[in-house]
Formats: sequence, structure tokens, C-alpha cells
Amino acid sequence: MSATDAIPMVKRILYATDLGIYGPYLLEHVSELAERYKAKVVVVHAIEPLSPFADAVLEAYVPDNAKESLKGDGIEHVLDTIRLKVMAAFEDDFIDYQGDRDWLEDVLVVAGRAPEVILQQAREQSADMIVIGSHGSGRLNNNYTSIGSVASKVLQLSEVPVYLVPTQTKRQINQTHF
Repeated sequence: MSATDAIPMVKRILYATDLGIYGPYLLEHVSELAERYKAKVVVVHAIEPLSPFADAVLEAYVPDNAKESLKGDGIEHVLDTIRLKVMAAFEDDFIDYQGDRDWLEDVLVVAGRAPEVILQQAREQSADMIVIGSHGSGRLNNNYTSIGSVASKVLQLSEVPVYLVPTQTKRQINQTHF
């Protein structure tokens, strides 16, 4: 078997998106990886659970029968609506993209905390790689962080390789600490 006949190590990529301003930039990396490996891509967007305050408001002001409906069909309807918005955002991100899009297999919107959703979907989708932006949040204890909490947790707990795309535009490195 020659090197060109080798079975690719990456057949399925999970792309975790927060629909942020770096979406088009991240999509360039995802599309290049997908084309290079001839891999399929499943996009996942996590929707955080309701805050305790929002949950308390629902408890206080929404009738019991409406709450049950919301918890069942309502949540699914909301997730479907968000999925359509995610797909529309992708269409906007694809405006300047000239390549083939056959690699895009599915777009998922899943309720839950982002790191857990990403790791769970990586397992459920049999992903060989996760692509995620670093989203450093700025200052933390007088230091600039270059990796956000979601990316950090995914990087630490993932069972598959993580392709981390730096998205922080203002990086400040103090050379004396190296």
C-alpha cells in the first residue's frame, strides 16, 4: 500500500461554533481540513441552559400546562429555529468561499453547557478531530489569556485531537516571563 492509498486518519470533523465574529476565519480552517482529509464535517452549536433567574421567572409567571409544553415541544421548536439561524449564518460566512461544500454533513444545535455538548457530540458523531476557536477572554490576574474556558476544557478532556484556532487579535506577550 502506498502513501496515497493510506486510509485517512481524519474522516469526520466536529466543528464547534459559537457564531461569533471569527466564524468566517474558523470556517476557512474547517473547509481546508475537510478538503485535505476528504472528511465530512458536523457543526455543533451549544445553547446554554436557562439561568436560575430565567428559570425562576418561568416558574413564577408561566402556567403549569404551558411549562410542560415548553419543556417538551417548545424547547425542540426553539432549537430548530436556532438551527435555521445557524445555517443562515453559515450561508453568510460562505459568501466569499469558492470551494465545494460537499464536506458539510450536518448542523446540530444542542442544549447544554458548551464543553460538555462538544465532547458528547464528538463521541456521538464518531469525530476524529474537533475544531474550535481559542477565544481568549483578555485579562486574567494581570495576564492576557490566549485560550477561553470552553476551548481549555475541550482541549483537556477530549479523546480525539483538537485543532485550536487562535482568534484573539490583541495578544500581549511579556518576553521576560519566558
